[in-house]
Amino acid sequence: MTVTGGFPAPGPQDREPPPNRPPAATSDAGSMANPRTPMLTAHKPGIVPLRPLQLGDILDGAVKAVRFNPKPMVGLSAVVLAVFLVPSAALGIGATHLTARVLSTLGPDAEAFLGLSSSVIQAVSTELATALLSGVLIYVVGQAVLGRKPDVGTTWRSTRGRLPSLLALAMLSGLFSLLATVLLIGPGVLLLVNNSLGAGLFVLFVGLFSLIAVALAVSTKISMAAPAIVLEGHGVLAGLRRSFTLTKGAAFWRILGITLLAGLLAGIVGSLLGLPFSIIGTAIAALSAQDSESAQMIVTFISHLSALLTGAITTPFVAAVTGLLYIDRRMRLEALDVVLLHVSQSNPTPPI
Repeated sequence: MTVTGGFPAPGPQDREPPPNRPPAATSDAGSMANPRTPMLTAHKPGIVPLRPLQLGDILDGAVKAVRFNPKPMVGLSAVVLAVFLVPSAALGIGATHLTARVLSTLGPDAEAFLGLSSSVIQAVSTELATALLSGVLIYVVGQAVLGRKPDVGTTWRSTRGRLPSLLALAMLSGLFSLLATVLLIGPGVLLLVNNSLGAGLFVLFVGLFSLIAVALAVSTKISMAAPAIVLEGHGVLAGLRRSFTLTKGAAFWRILGITLLAGLLAGIVGSLLGLPFSIIGTAIAALSAQDSESAQMIVTFISHLSALLTGAITTPFVAAVTGLLYIDRRMRLEALDVVLLHVSQSNPTPPI
């Protein structure tokens, strides 16, 4: 049995009933005959009760996870994002300078593509940082379910061995996204380049719709891989197999819906936090219309700063939702709540 941070891999022990569990009432008449009998409630040593979770439990638990232990959740997020985004900002500014020199030979109309290279660099850096960070934070969420507060050092020591697997998972996901984009969007772009406007737009529309559907389906099916890698100690392929197992059947649609809702909420919060930076960037671009290269360099720096600050707030929330969805699925399929109840009773912590 593999155990990582108190979360055992599935096995026969998950089906054992907890000791000394009081018997449930067998009928309404029996409960009415003894109205003073207290109602049984789920044990809650941490941020969520140890029972299958509802939507409100997951969203509330995600917020509590951040508030319960903000140093590793927010502080570690800022550090990891800075490690990726500071070099990304430097590369983006350098790429902007080189792109400006190339585009200057193509005429003023080409300046619309000036910020493309820096945007691509920022997007790749942010995705890698978020993928690694989400996996690390899932450990903190798992401990918060048990009422524990691991510090940054403990979190790092407990998860650093899983970083290669998380990085490999992120790279596989990125390669699949790139391949799917080329196969589904490429034909429409080629038709447009060859002046087949009507056919090109139709194929591009169908390809874009198909790409969105494929992206949602695949991202949902592999969404439990990072928690399995971190909390169960699996490798990449075993983590992917666990994810496919945990997202079978109707659970797929539930995980997809809750993940989209969490992403929407995080997007709204991120937009509000990043609004001042967007206003500043737009103002700089307007004031520096005569020097588009310098303006784009400043906009690149502001964009990276905005991504760092907003990501430090929104990434922990989304990671917490993913971690709680994983725990909920294992409670429903493998009676993980029974195992966690034993763990919490053997090492009790103050209630949250």
